[in-house]
Amino acid sequence: MSDRFGTDGIRGVVNESLTSRTAFALGNALCRLYAKPTVFIARDNRVSSDMLMLAIAAGVTVGGGNVLDGGVLPTAACAYLTKRHAADCGVMISASHNPPEFNGIKVFDGAGCKFDEKLERRLEKYFIDRLFAPSLSVGRYEYVHEAGEEYLRHLGGACSRGLEGLHFVLDCANGAASAFAPAAFERLGAKVTACNIKTDGLSVNDNCGALYPEHLSELVARLRADAGFCYDGDADRLIAVDEKGNVVDGDRIICIFADKLKKQGKLTGGLAVGTVHTNTGAEVWLAARGITLARTDIGDKYVAEYMRAHGAAVGGEQSGHVILSEYATTGDGILTSLKLAELLTDTPLSALSDIRLYPQYNVSVRVKDKVRVLGDEGVSNVVRECANRLNKGRLVVRASGTEPVIRIFAEAENLQDAKGAAERVRRAIAQLKE
Repeated sequence: MSDRFGTDGIRGVVNESLTSRTAFALGNALCRLYAKPTVFIARDNRVSSDMLMLAIAAGVTVGGGNVLDGGVLPTAACAYLTKRHAADCGVMISASHNPPEFNGIKVFDGAGCKFDEKLERRLEKYFIDRLFAPSLSVGRYEYVHEAGEEYLRHLGGACSRGLEGLHFVLDCANGAASAFAPAAFERLGAKVTACNIKTDGLSVNDNCGALYPEHLSELVARLRADAGFCYDGDADRLIAVDEKGNVVDGDRIICIFADKLKKQGKLTGGLAVGTVHTNTGAEVWLAARGITLARTDIGDKYVAEYMRAHGAAVGGEQSGHVILSEYATTGDGILTSLKLAELLTDTPLSALSDIRLYPQYNVSVRVKDKVRVLGDEGVSNVVRECANRLNKGRLVVRASGTEPVIRIFAEAENLQDAKGAAERVRRAIAQLKE
């Protein structure tokens, strides 16, 4: 990763670690990476998203590039419309699952794929020097009025059957999904109960959405709905809830689609793609069906890169980023939920997701210097010792790519062993004097 870019773009608290200067610099840098580019810009509905959009647009137009403003859209819509409108690149303004005071900037190439690390490093080199076009050669700005409708038509076109007679509860996380997920399901004939659909930008991900699926569990069971779907602020994640109120995470969703695609003869190479956090139980379940699980680093852009390189049809993360490459270049929570809903016309979600997963335990430690903590010899020794003690288990300790924290992940045949290992590492990091 570069100094500014993490696992999913630039991220920070607005007017602290993420400012209009950074946004302007990024927009202007795109005009050095591309000659007079057309840049498609979209954003979620956070309070700060308009400000950052204006700063990026100013940077682009000052440098001689043109801006297509798609307005408030999910991240996957930005990727799709960047390619559809033949833009040179796309910029999505969102902090995804983070609280409303955060925001972020994700950059896509002309094919709708997130910038890889090489492109991010090249772009970052241009942040310091500014490019100012001659006065009569500055760029122009255009608002794309039909952007939202184009995305909704794309979602509908990806579905092969209606959803009449089915009832779904949608938690839109008070984010970008609010204007799109309910509409997409209703157009396919489903009955929809939507919650957390505020659009004021003040409560994005606030005790709702993909990080808090337990809130939807009770509502789905009480309403006797067929399923519930939880999104995050920019709707690139999906966590589902079955008709009994059980949470269905990204690992199970990947398994469901991989199995379906294999039966249809569409699973290229018999391959599904996950990450180092993908549950071993999912890997075992897939292997029993002749499907190989490939693992990448944490981050859906790494999953997407591997999928493109190997022609994989499905991949994603436990957190709910799921990529169905026939329809999307990046995680699309709304699309994934629609395709999953199609399967429920034949089989209840509880039956589809009946997959035994191993107990996992996750904990995070907020730190000042992630590199120093991970390089500390004492911490490294504790991590090594705990990993060796986990019989048939796994221990992953890594720096977050979006926050100043160290994430600790442990998996074992029983929860007590996993928790014990992760907590011991947490204590070692907490006791370290930075």
